[in-house]
Amino acid sequence: MTLASIATRAALAAGLIAWPAVARAVDDWSKVEIVHFEVVGEVADKHVQIPPIDADLYADVSERVTLSFDWNMKTNALVGVPSFQNHPASATNLVGMEQGCPTGKLNGPYEHFDIVEIKQSGAGNAIELVGQRVHPDTMVADSCGSNLRLFKGAVSPVTEYIGAPNPEIFAYAKMIPADSPIKVSPDGKSIVMTALNNNWIWTYTPTAK
Repeated sequence: MTLASIATRAALAAGLIAWPAVARAVDDWSKVEIVHFEVVGEVADKHVQIPPIDADLYADVSERVTLSFDWNMKTNALVGVPSFQNHPASATNLVGMEQGCPTGKLNGPYEHFDIVEIKQSGAGNAIELVGQRVHPDTMVADSCGSNLRLFKGAVSPVTEYIGAPNPEIFAYAKMIPADSPIKVSPDGKSIVMTALNNNWIWTYTPTAK
């Protein structure tokens, strides 16, 4: 049973919604075949190891990506070529092996996740964001020593997965539990989905084509 069907049954039983209004809203979206999505992905992670190998330099990082794609709701497939934009990451609160150790430094920008390709991932509505993590050259205090050692930077592959949400969710906005990973934005225009296996938050703004 889907989130929408569970929420509908519960709300109807409690007399909290007018079924005709929900039915009309669902019916409107069910007639749409191609939906355009504008998507914003944001993440904030604590104590991330910055060098590409096991070296003691850590930071609190935040990252943001934006992407656009068209989705066929009938066939669960991408339509055309998606576009994307990578935004600069931030790395703050640098720390060494532990408090009191020399901090070290970054010799260039750190990028937590940069998209390089967007593609369909198998069956269903899964979309694969093929990306990379850019580690700059870093100066690290080995074993909390006083001398800083150079660790060369590198680029490592990273992949994230997202799924195109069904805009019929808008019809059930008032019935979604407060602790649900799926929410509707306060302005009622976007669907906000929190990833279950990491700290990414994806905000989808759909329009009918």
